[in-house]
Amino acid sequence: MESDLSTQINVAGWINENLSIPYSFENDNETWSHPCFDMVTEHHAAIISLCQSQLYGSALALLRVELEALVRGLWLRHVAKEKDIAKYKKDKIEPYFYELVESVESTVGASNGVLSYIKDSQWSIFNSFTHTGIEAVSRRIGESTTGHDNYQETDVVKALRLSGLFAVFAAVELASLSKNESIIKSALEFAKEYGK
Repeated sequence: MESDLSTQINVAGWINENLSIPYSFENDNETWSHPCFDMVTEHHAAIISLCQSQLYGSALALLRVELEALVRGLWLRHVAKEKDIAKYKKDKIEPYFYELVESVESTVGASNGVLSYIKDSQWSIFNSFTHTGIEAVSRRIGESTTGHDNYQETDVVKALRLSGLFAVFAAVELASLSKNESIIKSALEFAKEYGK
């Protein structure tokens, strides 16, 4: 777990060093997607901090929120029309999450891609952790201790790696929004290295 924490600290550091820059947006799709991607990187940093403090239940609960921010940002940037953004500005959250995933993957030409895979394999687990469901509670039933002792290291490592994956996706989008070819190239290389 220490190795995975160190990796995620490096991911967060790279993002801060390279993407804490001024942005200039050309349209509402860029304007409204940017804060979503920024929130992904903040949730990633929060998950790291929570894991460092051995607050694993809270860290796992944030995975759904981080994934939602990523998918919402991708949808706002690549799919949403003017009328969709107008609704979004009024806090009318449409469409459903699975529809967001499908429309993003369809638009970028990656049907049944990694987002669909994560949605299909992890979404119900993420919901359970976020909403104090069986995944969250079952780890504390019958235990004589509280807190971090109730979590398997393998669960925490998986959470860190998924959180990092979401953050790297967001970093590539942020780099693209920068319109700086050097930053874009660096982000793509960083993402490729993370994927190894």
